[in-house]
Amino acid sequence: LEVNNSRLIDLPISQKHQQETMGEVEISVEAIPLVDDNAKVDPMNTGFKWYLPKETSFEDSHQMDGSKWTISGHDMQVLSASVPAGNTISTEVGTLLFAHPSMKTEVDLTLFQGAAGCQRICGGESCVKVNMTNEGTSDAYVGLTPNFPAKVIPLVFGGDVKPGSSVIAKPGALMAQLGDVDVGCNLDANPLTGCCAGLGICRQKLNQTDGGRPGMVFLNAGGTIVMKELAANETVTIDGGCLVGYEDTVKLGVAYAGRCFTCFCGGEGLFNTTMTGPGKIYMQSMSFRRYGNAVRTTVVEERTSGAAAGGSEDADIDAAVGGVFSLFSSLE
Repeated sequence: LEVNNSRLIDLPISQKHQQETMGEVEISVEAIPLVDDNAKVDPMNTGFKWYLPKETSFEDSHQMDGSKWTISGHDMQVLSASVPAGNTISTEVGTLLFAHPSMKTEVDLTLFQGAAGCQRICGGESCVKVNMTNEGTSDAYVGLTPNFPAKVIPLVFGGDVKPGSSVIAKPGALMAQLGDVDVGCNLDANPLTGCCAGLGICRQKLNQTDGGRPGMVFLNAGGTIVMKELAANETVTIDGGCLVGYEDTVKLGVAYAGRCFTCFCGGEGLFNTTMTGPGKIYMQSMSFRRYGNAVRTTVVEERTSGAAAGGSEDADIDAAVGGVFSLFSSLE
């Protein structure tokens, strides 16, 4: 069996590929990064850079807790992993794309896991966690993909995330995890940032389990992913809806978007979000809520044009608009 991602998505044949043998199964995957090696990712020297995993070899850099992993595709990406016998990869509901027959699926009802389960739910995750365990005698493969048009952000604790630090992420950002990772919530007691910073009062908190095995998480986010590492006391102003996550050393704040007329007519609302270093922040250019609103606006405009032309499919279009908007509202 050969699984070749370049056959599943429309990619240039010239893209580099790497191969990894997983037992008797050979999987061919697209190498990362997915831009030209000579591309300038920050020509304006803003400090905001395209987020790209390390360029080193698959065997050397893309390993965690005995499992090997890689990410393929330009958008709506696929996480492919080779899981050793007896090991487990944990993921969210509905993310499975393909798997070896040795990979057995079980679910944990986090609702009945006491305080830890409640914190996970408050952080925006489902009350059900899916565990995929390799019950075979050799490495087995699994492929996961987000439930919506998104890219995958791999974050290794102790590497991408500073040792001892946690990641504070928007609710529902987690897609999968390897190793020992605690998934909880970060409660913001400040009513100003809780209501106006764009992440709500309960945010997702991700950190490596104390005394556990090395761990990493895979987040999902839409559009182009940009990352900036803030220096101590360095502050940037961002759109709160585009924030995916940040290290817990970063201070979250808000600032007025402008004067009264600007606040009401500038399109950014009353407040913008501020981030003050030190630490890394991760952003997405197209949040799922913004994408859903854009789809709804486009369909409504087409419906209005069709009605003016004497169209007779108003009911069907109304149902489609409602369904699409409800989908993206629930994902956000």
